[in-house]
Amino acid sequence: MEKDYLKYYHPKYLIGIVIVAFVLIYLTKESFGLSISVFGGLTLLITLITKYLWQFRPFKWLFWVDDFSGRYEGKLVYQYKDDGGNVKTGELEHIKIVSQSGSKITVSSFTKKPDGSLSSPSINKGMYVETTPDGQHYNLIYNYHNEGSIEQGFPPHYGTEVVKFINDGNEKILSGRYFTNRSPYQTKGEFKDLKWVSNNKKHDF
Repeated sequence: MEKDYLKYYHPKYLIGIVIVAFVLIYLTKESFGLSISVFGGLTLLITLITKYLWQFRPFKWLFWVDDFSGRYEGKLVYQYKDDGGNVKTGELEHIKIVSQSGSKITVSSFTKKPDGSLSSPSINKGMYVETTPDGQHYNLIYNYHNEGSIEQGFPPHYGTEVVKFINDGNEKILSGRYFTNRSPYQTKGEFKDLKWVSNNKKHDF
């Protein structure tokens, strides 16, 4: 089982699951085979919930995070300074694909240029999730790695994104900002009108 496998479970429900597990194992302690069966059954149930059933009722209530998964499309507004110190800005079509289970959240991002070509993908390294101060939305904070592109003339680089997730019941929206250590020009910017469009998580790259 991977590290922090249960980190998105509600603590109170997780404690309840642990208590039930101990009680069942205690009640079957006289039979080693039955104890092993109970332990195996509980492990299998947790695995099924975490991998496949986490987004469905009533299992979704076991988790304190929302369902972020899906394909989001909108705009990326970027900014950087050139060799002369002049600020350059622009806007590109931007896509984020969020894959999720009860234990892991993966964000893959890329942009489309005016000629239709795709940027090299950025994939998150680690993930920190928190609720907003008012408790209504979520912030997803993570570093990412972009492999760069020889054809497009930029090297591999790392960056950080702070993304706000809003689910008003009718639509899911992402907004936020990013910055990179991209060379020779460090870039930064923000995401605009990134809206959930489908559950299709197939990459365009």
